[in-house]
Amino acid sequence: MFNLLPITKVVSLIAGLYALLAFLVALGMERLDIQLSPIRVISGAAAIDIALLFFVYVGWRWIWLKVPALNRWFYPDLNGMWDASIDWVKGDETGRASGKVFIKQNFFTISIEMDADRSESRTIALSVKRDPESARPLLHYIYEVREKYTSPGQNKVYQGAASLLVDVVSNDRLGGNYFTSRGSGGRFEFQRAP
Repeated sequence: MFNLLPITKVVSLIAGLYALLAFLVALGMERLDIQLSPIRVISGAAAIDIALLFFVYVGWRWIWLKVPALNRWFYPDLNGMWDASIDWVKGDETGRASGKVFIKQNFFTISIEMDADRSESRTIALSVKRDPESARPLLHYIYEVREKYTSPGQNKVYQGAASLLVDVVSNDRLGGNYFTSRGSGGRFEFQRAP
């Protein structure tokens, strides 16, 4: 989500919220006739810092649940387990594999880990965007794959990249093409696990 908003606006918004919360805490302390000692000021600032950190890492999900339109306005909450269907092509060979995907998202980052039939992958880099034509959420995803050890010489590591579009109706499906550094390619389809 962080990539979707200009950094200056995000910093300005956080600074403005921080100043507003600090002002409200100081005003509340004054109205309650509490002396504003340096210790109290520091503890008030620390409370605001903790509240902001809570929002960034956990609280935003609660807000997204209460205001579902934020999934359309900013970026959908993709956290959780997904079922993966992988159609692959390598030379003249084709096939289908299945797996489990775990997406971990906070206000600043998203990571994807996949456990497929014969391999495991993890995120190297991921960028969130909106499709310029349809405004659908889009993930550009670079990952590293480790084949599961089956025999000597089979434990290979290679990289891949994919562009995944989020389903426009439910945010419960991701799909897109991928390619890898070993000359294979195909299509990923992820469905949110029940």
